[in-house]
Amino acid sequence: MQSLPQLAVDLYGHLGSSFGLGYGARSTKRLLEAVGVQVRPRHLALASHPADKDIDESDTLSPPLLDLVHTNPNILQQTHGLLDPGGLRAPLRVGYWAWELEAFPDGWEPAFWDYDEIWSPSSFCATALSQRSPIPVIAVPHLLDWVRLDRLTQSRANSRIKDAEAEPFRFLTLFDYWSTTERKNPAGVIRAFQRAFPTKERGPRVELIIKASGAEQFPQERAALHQLAGDDPRIHWVERLLSEAELDALWLRCDALVSLHRAEGFGLTIAEAMAIGLPVVCTAYSGNLDFCPANSTLAVGWRPTPIGSTTGDYPEGAEWAEPDGDDAVEALRTLVADPARGQGLGARGQAAVRQRLSVEALAPILRQRLGTLLLQPSRRQLLGLSPESAPPG
Repeated sequence: MQSLPQLAVDLYGHLGSSFGLGYGARSTKRLLEAVGVQVRPRHLALASHPADKDIDESDTLSPPLLDLVHTNPNILQQTHGLLDPGGLRAPLRVGYWAWELEAFPDGWEPAFWDYDEIWSPSSFCATALSQRSPIPVIAVPHLLDWVRLDRLTQSRANSRIKDAEAEPFRFLTLFDYWSTTERKNPAGVIRAFQRAFPTKERGPRVELIIKASGAEQFPQERAALHQLAGDDPRIHWVERLLSEAELDALWLRCDALVSLHRAEGFGLTIAEAMAIGLPVVCTAYSGNLDFCPANSTLAVGWRPTPIGSTTGDYPEGAEWAEPDGDDAVEALRTLVADPARGQGLGARGQAAVRQRLSVEALAPILRQRLGTLLLQPSRRQLLGLSPESAPPG
């Protein structure tokens, strides 16, 4: 693959933290390096998600031609001192933003002034952000950690053949409380699981594993979910930060992923499950549609629904999806009753993700954007303005 010689990028993001935006920043770092760009990582620390990964921030590269700020404007606004704009030194600047609703987010417009271009992880995000953007907004999807995922795929292939009589069928759902339980909708997964397999009926042996991050910071939401699950012994909670090895072991224990989300900017857990050949049940809506073509998942129907009250950054009255509970119940039952269908679904999902989220698919997108940026003057140059003359935000 042809590289971009001598191009250095300062990448600012939550690179050392294990949550969605952190993974996204590391994905962009992988993609930049795959096309030969020199990347100087700059970790942006958040109290809500402490760093648990080592990041080499040594300054040995040539001066950067591009500053890439891989976090959302609202996070920069809400976290005083997170990023000093005066410390950005490259002539070109790109923001990488993720957003989960179709409507443009309130209060983000002034941030466009700081950038020459905006990247986002899906066409769904790019469409939403383009609504009020005076600069290009481009979908640059996440490059998955294929080294790790290939290793997991091989481990699954080498593992014991499951004895349906001896072991239960295990569903997995994952979410971060900071992403809001309303958007991630683990309650919908619990309801669908208990409807599909009532405890009072003799049926197949099944389990639901719920992996949740940030539970200690959201005690009321956690209590509500545990109350909904009741004393169902088939539902197991994992409510702590896992190491990469522990998370990989969890993936290997499970037989299917369930995501009844109301909106996703990208859908990382869906992509990773598909990448290792797990069958997936997911809402047929938002960012994950970029890599979920027909018959690659058990797609759950939905209806547009107004948000009843503001939750996190998602305002009352905006719309997202309400997954169809009957569809979800039928999908869970199908996977347990028809293992062959699940295997075929997993294989098709794996093929779709490997085609759409591979380095071969994503590198041309990145190269084209970098080439376009380098061949044109920056926005401030075009306007003949210095940073000091920018309009107030």
